[in-house]
Parts: sequence; structure tokens; C-alpha cells
Amino acid sequence: MNDSISVRQGSKIIPIVPNVLLRHPGLAARGVHVERHAIDPMEFPEREPQQHNLYLHTGPAARAEVKSPDFSGIRWVRPGSLWVMPQGSRHGVRFEGPMQGIALAFDPARFDDMVQSAGGRHSTAIVQSLAASPPKVEHLMRALDHESSEPSTHDHFGLECIATAIALALCQHAAATPRPSKACGRLAPKQIRAVQAYVADHLKQSITLAELSAIAGLSAFHFLRAFKQSVGVTPGQYVLNRRMDHARFLLETSSLSIAEVGVHVGFAHASHFTRAFRKAAGVAPSNFRNSL
Repeated sequence: MNDSISVRQGSKIIPIVPNVLLRHPGLAARGVHVERHAIDPMEFPEREPQQHNLYLHTGPAARAEVKSPDFSGIRWVRPGSLWVMPQGSRHGVRFEGPMQGIALAFDPARFDDMVQSAGGRHSTAIVQSLAASPPKVEHLMRALDHESSEPSTHDHFGLECIATAIALALCQHAAATPRPSKACGRLAPKQIRAVQAYVADHLKQSITLAELSAIAGLSAFHFLRAFKQSVGVTPGQYVLNRRMDHARFLLETSSLSIAEVGVHVGFAHASHFTRAFRKAAGVAPSNFRNSL
């Protein structure tokens, strides 16, 4: 399986940019791709995206000459500009300045499933565009950028939740899915208990949004909304909080090493655990234990 955001250029399938600063291959199996891009001024011949792509520009403003059936000419790509590139669209581009930003792509089948689960139309038409990002989409894309740079856990659960919220926000902006009413349903106590029990039993394992949604009997879109409305935090933040709570308990009551504590709460690498714990508790795990 190709774990890169890719394009067809001539007869070849290649990565969309030559320099990917950061990639999360573990997400590809879920039909989601998140990458951090940085490229020097350069020109790309006409190419065709293989996924539905979003790129939020976070670097300095730069001029770009775009050639596409959808729009052509000189465009200024400013911080907060969002380039939407649907699968099968075509474009060539010459960047006159360096480009830097966060890229998110969905495999088309995964995107269609998400749209339909939110009450949208099958094979919703996505139009190629390059313009200022809708505020909610920009906020979520910047949150994705931050989570990509400092992942909460190695299972990418936080990235998956934010990516799903971006897909929902984009569809709602395009009126492809109905907007939730203020009276959007909350989870029943039985559903909350089932999700909480599953999380508690699987802190050491990878947890996915699909698993929690299935336990609640909801689509991923509806589960994200209903869970936050019911519990007060996103599923990603809830799972991270429970992992940090259990880490504190193990640091206080066990003789496990820092690395072993990290593994017990879902972190494959001690450095990732230390960073996440310091962010949550304000101190490194070793300092927390020494202060007891």
C-alpha cells in the first residue's frame, strides 16, 4: 500500500513533493495521509492527484503560476491559503518562492464512506480551488499540524480524530452534508460507559476512531460530535488524559522503568512518552517520580 500523498505524472505514480519533512505511514491503512511539506522554488509539470488532497500554506507569502482546467494564472499563496486538489483533477504549477505547510489526503473510498455516514451524498463532487481557508478548516488544519509535529501517542489516534473533523468541516462548508443542529444528540450513559471501559482496557494497545465509533454504534462523524458534547473533550483528548492518568498511577505505585510505563500506556518510544507526559503534567516522568 502506498503510504505517500501521490500524483500521476505522465505514466508514473510519484510523491506529490520531493521533500517530505514528516510523514505518518501508520495512518495509511485507515485511508488517511498526513505530511509536512517544504520545497524550494520549483516547477511541476501537469499532474493528477491520486487522493483527495488539502494543503494549508503556513510559510511566507509566495507567488505561484498555476495551469489547470479549473483555474489558471498568477496566484499569491499566503499563510492560511488552502489548496483543495480532488482525486483526478489536473494542474501544473511553478512556485516562485519557497513553500511550507501541512498536507492532508483521503483515499477516495474512505472519504465517500465518511461523507455518507454524516448524511451526505455518495461521491460528493469536490472542486479544485486555491483560496483563503474557511476559518474552521484553517483552525483544524493548524491543530493537525501541531499534532503531527508532536503526536500525542504512537497510534496516531489524535491525528485521525482531527482529520475526520476536517473532512466534516469541509463538507459542511461546501453544503455536502447537513449541519448538525444545536440539539444534536448526546451519547447515552450506556454508550459512554462502554467507550470508557474499552479505553481503560486498551491503554496499552493502539486505539482507533473506528473502534470507538463502532462500540457506540455511531458513524465516526456523529461519534466525534456526540462524544465531545457528552464528555466535554474530544475522543483524542480523552484517550490521552486516561493514558496520562494511568502513567501517573504507575509512576507512583510501581517499580517499572520510565520506558516500561510508557509502553503500558501506549507509547512505543520512551522519548514520545516523556514529551507527552511533560506536556500534560508540566514535568518529566523522572522528575514526577522523584518528587513523590
